[in-house]
Amino acid sequence: MNSLDQVYIKQKEKLFSLYKNNLPQSIILSGGEIELLSDIAISFSELIVKNNIDHTFEDFLNICSNGYHKNSPFVYIITKIYLEDKKRFKSQIYRDDISNVHSFFQTKDEIDQKRVCIIKTIDDLSIEASNSLLKIIEEPNKNSHFIIINQNKAKVLQTIKSRSYFLNFSKLNEEIFFKNLNSDISINRDLFNLTNGSLSLSKNFINHELYEIQDHFRELLNDRKLIKSNTASHYSNFISKMFTKDEDISIFFDYIYLITSCEVKTMARQGKEKEVLNLLKISEIVKTYRNYFKSLNLDYTTLIVSLFYKIKNV
Repeated sequence: MNSLDQVYIKQKEKLFSLYKNNLPQSIILSGGEIELLSDIAISFSELIVKNNIDHTFEDFLNICSNGYHKNSPFVYIITKIYLEDKKRFKSQIYRDDISNVHSFFQTKDEIDQKRVCIIKTIDDLSIEASNSLLKIIEEPNKNSHFIIINQNKAKVLQTIKSRSYFLNFSKLNEEIFFKNLNSDISINRDLFNLTNGSLSLSKNFINHELYEIQDHFRELLNDRKLIKSNTASHYSNFISKMFTKDEDISIFFDYIYLITSCEVKTMARQGKEKEVLNLLKISEIVKTYRNYFKSLNLDYTTLIVSLFYKIKNV
């Protein structure tokens, strides 16, 4: 077993107990480690659709640790769709994106087959999609089950939460975090502080080598006169090198937003009130441009040129 196999054991025990006793129609897995929760959700869905009464908790742990999940016709995963023509992911999961769930559950099988729909994540659902999901959950069917992944509890409709079994997954401790990041210890420490201990987010940052721009971007924040006419093109070139065409580039904006937020705290501790106010303005600018990228059909190179122009003139 690797070091992650023993993570969230109590939550896995609870899931197995639900499987053995009285499986709810809807289960919400809530926590910050989205990729870990996704793996657990897929593993648990495999257990559910196999529906073998002889399965033990060890069998479930083995499914979790296997790491290889076959596509099952009885498991339907809903996530944000990548728009090839616009070179970005949809900003939300819309009602049309979940329109097939009803027919998926209504498909008749010769045997008493269970089906599972995984939603990754409910945070991304539009209000119309959330209301459509609620209507399906309100139509109980002993062979239809939802496993819903959630990052921010505030983004779950209370009506959905009240009809679901809610299982909380706490933040990983430092020991687990450091054991599972294969990078330089100083980078690990920076990422732990930067992401508030989020392993999933840190791995994303490492996979795209975003730590390579950290020191330079901090220098630009603290001396905005260093922003030159070619600065934006350097960052655009970096992104094109580190991201494939179907990857979500919004994590670049997440990264520089977190760096800016950390600089705000540093300046606050040093009592530099004017610089804190300036950095707070920059933080809002970065957040706005991140939202622009996620919701509008804009080329990231154009956004980055505009972003650095705005930062320079704060």
